[in-house]
Amino acid sequence: MIKIGHKREVENIKDLPKEVLGVIREIAATLDTYYGENRDVDNEDGGYVLIIESEEDIEKLEEFDIYLDEEIYPEYVDRIKVEEGEDWINVLILCNNEFGISLIMPISIAPETLLYEISEEA
Repeated sequence: MIKIGHKREVENIKDLPKEVLGVIREIAATLDTYYGENRDVDNEDGGYVLIIESEEDIEKLEEFDIYLDEEIYPEYVDRIKVEEGEDWINVLILCNNEFGISLIMPISIAPETLLYEISEEA
């Protein structure tokens, strides 16, 4: 699992599809713009992105108090269409009015509860 809190951290990621990196970069840039480039992503408003690459990573979400096997109400679930490879999803979980976590993961490992929520407009 990779945790991204700021746009500058996205440049270190090389092994994801360009479409996925674009979405992550956009989310991180928005967080930096509205909440600050030097914020403490764990203790200040804003949030961060978690890149989930395996089923083991899904299990590790419990460390962030996210339990995908229980009833979960994401703000949205968007499909990230990948030209060469598997599509991914972007799941926004709001923790409160000023803090959200975006989960980015391949569709193949996404729990069915999230797949039912996919918005095809993205």
